[in-house]
Amino acid sequence: MKKLILLIIALIVSLNNSIAWADCVDISSASSWSRVDSHKILIYRGSTAIALLVIPYCYISSGSEISFIEDIVCDGGIINIDGEECDIRNVEKL
Repeated sequence: MKKLILLIIALIVSLNNSIAWADCVDISSASSWSRVDSHKILIYRGSTAIALLVIPYCYISSGSEISFIEDIVCDGGIINIDGEECDIRNVEKL
């Protein structure tokens, strides 16, 4: 019985260490954004970059209209680009 409990604990610990937690960023006070390439943008608070967002399935031009649906963005969130809802695949907090 003790071996079974130790095995279960070891399994839980090993799984917990392999889980990658998604970054989330509070963008409620974001002041601007800039285009990195056609699928990435940097979000700024003042002159400081606070996040890099990867949006692989929507095209982003330098003149795109971008709006956020929520004040906190995470991997798998939604962003509005030129009137289209787009999936955020990766949020990197800077």
